[in-house]
Amino acid sequence: MTNYEKPVILANEDLAEGVYAASGAGAGGDCYTVTAYITQTPQIGNERYTIHVDGFHNTTTHHSTGQVLVLSFNMPVTYSSSNGSLSGGDGTAELRISYSYHSNSVDNIGLGDVYVSAGEGLAVTGARLECNYSCDQHSGLPNYPG
Repeated sequence: MTNYEKPVILANEDLAEGVYAASGAGAGGDCYTVTAYITQTPQIGNERYTIHVDGFHNTTTHHSTGQVLVLSFNMPVTYSSSNGSLSGGDGTAELRISYSYHSNSVDNIGLGDVYVSAGEGLAVTGARLECNYSCDQHSGLPNYPG
């Protein structure tokens, strides 16, 4: 197993607003890589930001049936909706959204769009997907990794 290296996030207004980072060690986040980027800013008729999020599960030890997306921003946001369920952080600079996707050992998850309201200049500063390391659907089967 390789050593974890914490991703470095630099603010630069000349670059696209997005985050691509390994999910990070601890709290069940060492097996997902996450991309999160703003695809739409507030416009007339849609006063929300749209953040598109994808996860990549890559492990040899387990499947997953539950995830928690942790999105960090440069300012407080108000959660509007997503394909998951808000589990914390509304009105703060960090949202926690629960999902219940089945992920095989190596699997792409299209988490879809997260909609939030915030002031002008919102940026995604961090994204990680915490894993529950559990799959009751396959436990006990021959050749199941975990």
